[in-house]
Amino acid sequence: MDNRKLFAGILTVVAAGVAVTLVLSTKKGRQTGKNLLKKGNKLTDELKGKFNDFVDQVQERVQGVLK
Repeated sequence: MDNRKLFAGILTVVAAGVAVTLVLSTKKGRQTGKNLLKKGNKLTDELKGKFNDFVDQVQERVQGVLK
């Protein structure tokens, strides 16, 4: 691996870490993080529900074919 690429990668990771730290260390940043977490949890719950509905539909069709 080229040393310049490695150095650029390390700098990128450090810059991203600093940016995240600055955003989350402020009161507004912490609130934004909480809001993102809530939205992520809501989307996860919706996706789980849709997946369970899909599985139920597949099971019903398979049972209908097997009868």
